[in-house]
Amino acid sequence: MVRSPAFPILAILGLVGASNAGAQSPGERAENDAVGASVNYVFATDLGSGVYDLDGRTLQIYQLTYEKVLREVGPEEFGVKFEVPVTFGFFDFRPTDVLSSGLPTRVDSFAVVPGFEFDYLVKEEWHLIPYVRAGFSVASSSVDGWLYGAGLKVERLSDFHGWDKFTRAELALAGVDYRDDVASDQFVRLRQGFDFTRGLDWKIGDRAMELGIYAVFDFIVDPPTIPGDDRKKHPIQAEFGFTLATRPRYKIWKFDAPRLGFGYRLAGTLSAWRFVIGAPF
Repeated sequence: MVRSPAFPILAILGLVGASNAGAQSPGERAENDAVGASVNYVFATDLGSGVYDLDGRTLQIYQLTYEKVLREVGPEEFGVKFEVPVTFGFFDFRPTDVLSSGLPTRVDSFAVVPGFEFDYLVKEEWHLIPYVRAGFSVASSSVDGWLYGAGLKVERLSDFHGWDKFTRAELALAGVDYRDDVASDQFVRLRQGFDFTRGLDWKIGDRAMELGIYAVFDFIVDPPTIPGDDRKKHPIQAEFGFTLATRPRYKIWKFDAPRLGFGYRLAGTLSAWRFVIGAPF
């Protein structure tokens, strides 16, 4: 699971980004028009692809999640977890920009969608996890909106020839109700994801390096995108990539340091590299 090492910092950044996004300088009005032409970025909490097309511009979305277990799951009782996914995005930002110019200094979109997960332990260590959540998204004065979602996950952690294998199948419904004169939208997504991790002989100090290799396959019913432009709809998408971390994790304040890596999203004209922060899905 993704655990944010800097949730309070992200909240502050998000508020800054929200205030910046609401400004109405000529350049930012043009930016708002680009956002309004393609509003699928608001589903970033559920899509998780990290790459969105905004009428010829690119918006990279990254997500970190704060989690609090309210009740542990057991054979005789279900578990309950409160979570707050926080997504933040940057216009015209490429992962390789981190190497040349560092992290961006402005947040162009921000979303918070808190919710609850209910964890049921079933046969052979499989977990059945229904969830619900609701929140808001801020990116421009024209397409701010309320977000909602619900879904069902089936997941399991097992051993695969010395690798830790995490498998998840998920059915998700997500929707947005815009505050301005933009039609509300929703989508349904089926996802199958595989995440393999193992310790390496390499070490940082006294901690072994961890390598992760993942694959994600999505089928999105009626993909949210520019209305009337079927060329930009890509209902079948896939992503492959790798991550690096340490075992055990370094601590940042009270949180585990996130996994870091790169992945490539196969999504037609939206295909692109993604910088991975935390779990890949």
